[in-house]
Amino acid sequence: MTSGINIKIMKIGSLRNLLSTLVAFAVLCPGMLATTAHAQTKSFGQQLMESLGWTFLIPFLLMMVGGITLIIYNGIAIRKKAFVKKEVVEPILQEVSRLNIDGARALCEQYKLPITAVLKAGLDRIQDDELDTDSIEKGLEEASAIELAKPYTWINMLNTIGSIAPMIGLLGTVTGMIGAFNVLTESGMGGESSQKMAGNIGSALWTTASGLIVAIPTLIAYFIYKTKFGTIAAEVNRVAGNMVFTLVRAARGGFDEEGGEGEEYYDDEGDSMTPLPPGIPSPPA
Repeated sequence: MTSGINIKIMKIGSLRNLLSTLVAFAVLCPGMLATTAHAQTKSFGQQLMESLGWTFLIPFLLMMVGGITLIIYNGIAIRKKAFVKKEVVEPILQEVSRLNIDGARALCEQYKLPITAVLKAGLDRIQDDELDTDSIEKGLEEASAIELAKPYTWINMLNTIGSIAPMIGLLGTVTGMIGAFNVLTESGMGGESSQKMAGNIGSALWTTASGLIVAIPTLIAYFIYKTKFGTIAAEVNRVAGNMVFTLVRAARGGFDEEGGEGEEYYDDEGDSMTPLPPGIPSPPA
């Protein structure tokens, strides 16, 4: 019972000491309490605008809007079906297996996709009297580089924003620290000079935080879309290589009329090929 009374007395004494300290602090430093109360009433946006100023706020807003726009755009554009569609590729390869080059070209022109543009570039390298696989592969590579470079430009813009934003934040940090040391050099410590120096240091930290807020999401999105785009590019190259294989095999008699395997096109010694029907390009030796 006595111990319980003692604990209550100690609690009352501690509360009394705390109240006495707060009263003394309010009497001696009323300005600091007013500043603290005023700072707590400011919203996040107000603190951000006051700390950054229009010099740094406008670039960060532009980069934030640009980053969000690019993330949404790449999310829509970087899809496998936007580059390669199975229902489009299979009819083209079937026409190639029948050596119907004009029909395959017509299908490529009918469907406007990056993969059809790549395949058409390879088919355009086929001449009436020869089948030069090196030239066809060169045409496929050139068209693939052009078609895949266009969408990757917008992916790379995310990397650009993610790299520039921290640099602008670092510039704001350096500027704020220079201002803080200038105040310290001119006015020394204490009084209004301490508040000015603290304000400059706060601006420096706000610019750093703003740069990271912009950079982190954009860089995460950049690496995600870059990995996704690499998978799509590999699929485009696979389809292009499959078309060359189908074309060469069909020209050498590797497919019969029903699309199955035909007779072997090498003789017993493996030194020559069976003659091709008239009008079908002959492959290089």
